[in-house]
Amino acid sequence: MMPILHHYEASPFSELVRVAFGIKGMAWQSVLIPNIMPKPDLVELTGGYARTPVLQIGADMHCDTAAIVHALEALQPEPSLYPPPLGTLHRIIANWAGGPQFMAHVGAAMGAMPPGALPDSFIQDRKGRFGLDLNQLSRATPHLVSQALTAAHWLDATLADGRAFVGGDAPGHADLGFYCNIWFVKAIPFAGETAAAMFAHPNLAAWYARMQAIGHGERHEISGADAIAIAAAATPSAAAGPVDAPFAAGQLVQVKTDNSGDTPVTGRLLQLDPTGITVLRESDRAGAVAVHFPRLGQMVLPAG
Repeated sequence: MMPILHHYEASPFSELVRVAFGIKGMAWQSVLIPNIMPKPDLVELTGGYARTPVLQIGADMHCDTAAIVHALEALQPEPSLYPPPLGTLHRIIANWAGGPQFMAHVGAAMGAMPPGALPDSFIQDRKGRFGLDLNQLSRATPHLVSQALTAAHWLDATLADGRAFVGGDAPGHADLGFYCNIWFVKAIPFAGETAAAMFAHPNLAAWYARMQAIGHGERHEISGADAIAIAAAATPSAAAGPVDAPFAAGQLVQVKTDNSGDTPVTGRLLQLDPTGITVLRESDRAGAVAVHFPRLGQMVLPAG
């Protein structure tokens, strides 16, 4: 079944997944969603999760890039996003790039924006959902830029031995994590000075060109209504796995993303272990859907 990506063009984490499609040479369907709330078609499918992106495979919704990359790897194992010699160490590096380093790159990209550069609706959305305060971000920008430039230096030094990608000859999840951060800084005109300092590192610049040349695979546009109809016609995968104590299989739970103001997702617990979280829920328009999360970064609470 062709995967569906719910995304918007300027989203750095969406770019991570788009290049993952390119690495795997996959055909995929694209649903463009708003970059602020409301996102009615997306929330219909997820039950409340509204971060970008979300990967849909039939009636299965995969939230957060960690869960998305895991799902793509299961759907099409080759070429792997965890190539040797790093293997699953790619995941650990990507988690660092997508955690503290992502926020450093947000500051490097957006902290120098002048007043009025962003619509007030966007500012209020990010403040209400994620606590983003542009005044605080502006004050922290010099520090955040220093962190992003330090990561650029480390990446350049890693590539100095002539390797093509972080782990060797083949790109993987770690490369995707670094790439989307730098891509985001490069895309913001007000961050031109910081981007230039990053690309002054010759090994990083050559690596970035290689990543950019991978492309996005084969993209096909559909609507949100189309995606809901596809989910309604499908059956969720029988994703049942271990459920760690103190929870029990079938228990009604809420899954809430750390540091997010989005509505928690409520459903029957199918899996809860270090490899991920899956809940089964009912959508008014799509019927039964399974919603998948990574274990890191998600809080699971009894519902009711």
